[in-house]
Amino acid sequence: KQWYQRRERVPGLYTAAQNQWTDSFYTQNGYLTVDMMRAKGIDNPHTVISRYEDAISLPSGCLSKTSLASAQSIVEEALSAEGFIELTDWMFEWCKAEDEEKLVQLVVSSLPADKVRVLPGNGMVSVDLLTSLLGQFGDQVTSKAATDAANPKILASLKKFDDASSMLGDSVKGGKKGKGGKKGKGGKGGKSRDIEDDEPAHTAPVPGPTFLSIDLIAKELAGFQVFQTSEPKEEDTLSEIGALLKKQLDEKYRLALEEEVKKKTQKSSKAQQRADEDTINSLFNTIIQCEKGLKVFEEAIRSQIERHILKTLATDLTKATFSVLAEEYECPFNGDTTKLDTLIPYLPKAAKPHGTSLITSVTSGSDVVEFLEAYTSLTDPQFTQLLVRKLDKKKERNLVFAKKQSLLESLKSEEKSGELLSIASSLIFLKQHGAFLHVPGRCISSVLRVVSGDLPEEERALLEGLQGEGVAERRGEGAMEEERKATL
Repeated sequence: KQWYQRRERVPGLYTAAQNQWTDSFYTQNGYLTVDMMRAKGIDNPHTVISRYEDAISLPSGCLSKTSLASAQSIVEEALSAEGFIELTDWMFEWCKAEDEEKLVQLVVSSLPADKVRVLPGNGMVSVDLLTSLLGQFGDQVTSKAATDAANPKILASLKKFDDASSMLGDSVKGGKKGKGGKKGKGGKGGKSRDIEDDEPAHTAPVPGPTFLSIDLIAKELAGFQVFQTSEPKEEDTLSEIGALLKKQLDEKYRLALEEEVKKKTQKSSKAQQRADEDTINSLFNTIIQCEKGLKVFEEAIRSQIERHILKTLATDLTKATFSVLAEEYECPFNGDTTKLDTLIPYLPKAAKPHGTSLITSVTSGSDVVEFLEAYTSLTDPQFTQLLVRKLDKKKERNLVFAKKQSLLESLKSEEKSGELLSIASSLIFLKQHGAFLHVPGRCISSVLRVVSGDLPEEERALLEGLQGEGVAERRGEGAMEEERKATL
């Protein structure tokens, strides 16, 4: 009766048997669990555990210090050899989730604090391995930064990040003020004023450009030799290591990106700056001279010529000007026509609409006057140190004379019939209208109709004949005779 009613009284013999079993099991295996002791009829497992001086108490049992030392040895060896270890590689099978966290802390406490990082899944990775992995991403970081230095969206993100960082630094400096102040409506000694001044502004963080997402970093890690040799068993291990690396990779990437931007925005020499300014003014005034002659053409032809001017001379002028502005505003514009909008985020707020209008004109516009208006607004002295000026009458005459001499020299050395005809037409147009001619080849017939209107019949017939011979020459049907070229 006493045997079955053990809640009231347990015979000493039965208790001795229980103690003998726990001592034997603990000595042989280095652990005990609450569940197995209860299965043996032990109602007070934690009291039993307290009898062992070297036992480490856990929520679901206990572990001997010798067993813990064995686990620590496994972890240290793995971190030294592979650089990482997952929980399943060393955790005791009998441990429950509530035991694992405490055991991880105990194992980590035996390691140098600056040599290991614990992953969210309780795996561990050595700092040496993390440093090595960062180094292996080096070439990819540099390559991506070099490519992204020409990406307008990424550059805009970098500028916002830099501006936000600068503002944060300024607010921190501004917050270090002495207390006190004059009495006022705010209360004694200006207390409320002090509180307002000293509290930092709470603004949403600006993320800035990033290297890769955690998932993409994990995919890259899967291809590294260390993880090819010792493939992780848990599917989240590489993502968790990637999360540890991401902040430093993003920082390395931003520094590399800023370095690429710096390379592309190095200041030109004074002589180069003067040469660039001369080139820009020459193109600007050349377009003005071309625009003066547009009114003599019919609307359909004039529209074609305007688009040609915008695609050629105006595009060259825009690229040259944007290169100068990019240097002023430290933007890495590389002269690529397809990336003209790279500059826009770097411009002052009031200048951005003019820059956008200018890009629209050269990429899809058809009005030279609109281009000149947008260009003049963008190069206003309030936005740039670049001095772009329309020529006065005397300098304009000098420009026209220089153009005439250049055409005459070209006429002497040119061999192709079509080019000869184009140069001759430009000279005649310049003489008749005092304006430059810049037209696509398909419009040369319309130009000849305009310039030949005031010519004697004989000279008009000569031009028309020369046009036919030029077409034949381009088709390979014969070359213009030297005598005819000389006549032209």
